Amino acid sequence: MGYLLLLLVLMPASAIAADEGIPVQSELVQSACGSCHASDDDGHMTRISYQRKTPEGWQLTLKRMIRTNGLNLTPDQARAIVRYLSDHHGLAPEEARPYFYRAEKRPQLENIEEGELKETCVRCHMAARFFTQRRTEEEWDLLKGMHIGYFPVIEFQTFRGASPLAGDAPAENTGSEWRADRVLETLKADYPLETPEWKRYKAKGMGRGIAGRWLLKTHQPGEGPASGVVTFAKEGDDYTYSAEILLADGSRHQREGKGVLYGGYSWRGRSNGDGLGELREVLMLSDDGSKLEGRMFSGTYGELGLDATLVRLGEDPRIAAVWPRSAKVGGGTASVTITGANFTDDIVTDDLDFGQGVSVTGISARTATTLTVALEVSDDALSGYRDVALGPTQAVDAFAVYDRVDYVKVLPDEALARVGGGAVAKQFARFEAAAFHRGPDDEPLTEDDVDLGTVQPEWSVEEYYIRHEDDDIEYVGTIDQKGFFTPAIDGPNMDRELNANNFGDVWVVASYRPEGVSETLRGRSRLVVTIPIYVYWELFP
Repeated sequence: MGYLLLLLVLMPASAIAADEGIPVQSELVQSACGSCHASDDDGHMTRISYQRKTPEGWQLTLKRMIRTNGLNLTPDQARAIVRYLSDHHGLAPEEARPYFYRAEKRPQLENIEEGELKETCVRCHMAARFFTQRRTEEEWDLLKGMHIGYFPVIEFQTFRGASPLAGDAPAENTGSEWRADRVLETLKADYPLETPEWKRYKAKGMGRGIAGRWLLKTHQPGEGPASGVVTFAKEGDDYTYSAEILLADGSRHQREGKGVLYGGYSWRGRSNGDGLGELREVLMLSDDGSKLEGRMFSGTYGELGLDATLVRLGEDPRIAAVWPRSAKVGGGTASVTITGANFTDDIVTDDLDFGQGVSVTGISARTATTLTVALEVSDDALSGYRDVALGPTQAVDAFAVYDRVDYVKVLPDEALARVGGGAVAKQFARFEAAAFHRGPDDEPLTEDDVDLGTVQPEWSVEEYYIRHEDDDIEYVGTIDQKGFFTPAIDGPNMDRELNANNFGDVWVVASYRPEGVSETLRGRSRLVVTIPIYVYWELFP
């Protein structure tokens, strides 16, 4: 099988339909990869010219070439190769966007229909891993060959669609009767090398880039909104940026970052600064170039993250958030802070509009990025969301009015943590609680309920009973009063029955008493604390 794979790699480029391939015009790629991947007269290189991937996909391919095939590169050369291939052999934005969660390391439960594709591929891989690849028909077939070459046992585990170990009758080795071949026919039809989206993207080019001023809008779990002005500057092929970030507690922090805009639309960066610490960043530029959206995250598994939106700034004022984001009917004067950018000294109360039943009575403090204003909510104001307007700028559903808090919701609804700290790193979990109003339909727990903003509850864990006398809460870990869960150490616990690991299921509970109310409201979320991930199959994309 090893000889077969070698022959497939060294197959002359002319043996594959050259009109389908993408010529390689990078001298670095040609010199680094050309000893194994032959080129034709038009610059088509075997394997490389006949597939397209995300930056993460090309990075994994390059890792495999280095670790298993002896490719020798400096870090700068490796980065340059990934950048070139991502720019010229990558995905169109429409192709990458549905599966961007993989690059964002976003906690995501993939909804893959039961069937042959799930049984053949998703047992080992996230579906996003192969849904973010485009290949010629020959390349999809070679991917099957690569799997069989590196993992011969996979033929009986999944590819044939029958397992002798399970007592199934062995399938004949006759091509289309293999389940893997039927799956490949689907992948060939749905994810070919040439697509309409790719052709449109290549015709338009990579756009104007992201240099300039942007307004960052994000949310700190358990705290509230954060925002700031981010200034990107082009430095060679990369970008650097500086930012001043205003956190929910009113503190301001400087951040510095740098990164790469792959393909003219897909940002990968890192930044550091007080307040939020070191963060990795994965953002996608909108088709009109006016907005970057994605995630900023930290943690060994990327589990601690902030959803982030950046909008390109002009001269007009822009609103990022209003905090606190709600006020009670009949609650007297409320002080709120509007955060954003381009706030000028000549803004007056008449320039601000908080909608029906809410009057702006004064501006007590101002900077270029904040306005602290006094509000009066009339006794007959209707409960619900309000749009906040500042001159020509309007922030939809940025504020809310309510008569009472109806319930507290713990977010996320369910979460996963992993024990660790011994053999492998822990995977943490973070929770927050938000107060809600029952909404216009006057019924709680329906789609029109009104989010009143983050609250500061009392946090605890309770047993999620699966069996009689369940005792998981004694072993799985602890939660602090900021909603941060720290799992216990990995490995057998000699103090637990059967020396079991410290895994288990618990409820994370938030208890909150609104001001002026005697009743304590409770919300809860299921937390599964499981074993570590001991092995990542990252070498074989």
